[in-house]
Amino acid sequence: MGASDWIILELSDTVEKVSYQDIETALLTAFGDTIEYFIPIHYEKVGMYTSTSVLMEGYAFIKDSPFVRANILNLRDQRLFSKVLCQKGRYQTLSSYAIAGLKHKLKNTLKKRFSTGTKVRVLDGCFKNLIGEVIGVEEEGKRIMIRIKRISREIIAPVPATQLQKIDDIPDERDL
Repeated sequence: MGASDWIILELSDTVEKVSYQDIETALLTAFGDTIEYFIPIHYEKVGMYTSTSVLMEGYAFIKDSPFVRANILNLRDQRLFSKVLCQKGRYQTLSSYAIAGLKHKLKNTLKKRFSTGTKVRVLDGCFKNLIGEVIGVEEEGKRIMIRIKRISREIIAPVPATQLQKIDDIPDERDL
């Protein structure tokens, strides 16, 4: 057991639509709220939107410690987890360095590069499937200001970058 190793937990594939909160609740129920864990999913409420980004499905990580090892059997009571990854009778672990790399990758999935004037489709929330135009970028690309033109009004709204999809070759209504 390395001082900075993380135990790899595999999520059950029989449970569908597992959210960040579901995994977090199961970990805290099994181990208490003093453990360190990493769920490779980003979840954040941004106004009326929920910004989510999944780096890696099917796994969660807990910081290895004598306490965690003493309580690992508590995972049996949590239907979300299928097993702790083992090889030759030993828990498989990742180093803190590898976990830090995963955290960095996850953070970068939240940011997207959109140029002003880019046409985008909103993927979720109250503006779902509406087409807008990028008018600004905030928080280093995590939040994008868009303008949505409706017949009766023009809406300017901040939307998480994870909820936008770039659209190529959508004709502007002025071109129609």
